Amino acid sequence: MTMPRPPAPPVKPVTRGPSHALIGGVVVLVVALIAVLVWAATRDAGELGASGSGAALPDGGGVSVGAGLEADVPQIRIYEDFQCPWCGVLERSVGEALADKIEAGEVNVTFQIMSFLDGSLRNDSSTRAANAALCADDAGAFVAFHGAVFANQPQQEGTGWTDEQLVGFGRDAGISGEALGTFEQCVADQPHADYVADMQTRANQDGVTGTPTMFVNGEKITDEEMNRLMQDPSALDGVLAAHP
Repeated sequence: MTMPRPPAPPVKPVTRGPSHALIGGVVVLVVALIAVLVWAATRDAGELGASGSGAALPDGGGVSVGAGLEADVPQIRIYEDFQCPWCGVLERSVGEALADKIEAGEVNVTFQIMSFLDGSLRNDSSTRAANAALCADDAGAFVAFHGAVFANQPQQEGTGWTDEQLVGFGRDAGISGEALGTFEQCVADQPHADYVADMQTRANQDGVTGTPTMFVNGEKITDEEMNRLMQDPSALDGVLAAHP
């Protein structure tokens, strides 16, 4: 007698899709890629002046610090050369008060750093100091470094500064640790030299032939106002109020 054939065992379907581990790995890679793209985009947005310096404006437009360019505060533009003795007088007079206003967000200041005195003084200290200032901005210490350079202007115009002195000003400005090593290399390599030249070109295009020159809310302050600022630190508020 023939026995009936038992039913065939059920066949489990074969899944050929990716494993959970593989899917998880792909998700991690995608998230990482997005993070890299966002980082690159924000970095490029910050490098406004093609100098690498986050506060540098495009097309040699200077270093902008304090409140934003669109903020409802006095908008100040200062044209200066680090080797200019009168620029040093201005900085030593109102520099601290201006730095306090920058820190408090009460003003926006764009420093248009020129380097024309290199030609007449037959050195390159204006260019190297301007590059070092942008290196200091990379380290978040532009304003403090700016003040340190002018505080240490040589008594003899044209003496200039060595790289070692510029690095010392960075240290005085609070740059330390690994950031100081990066700053020192930046001072030596001068990666911002092209932007420094662009700032001088922009100043020429703006028709500025002497330093210091200051504009407040687009108006050039008078020679009398400049003399007051150089002689009396308390004159700053009055000069700003005169150019609403």
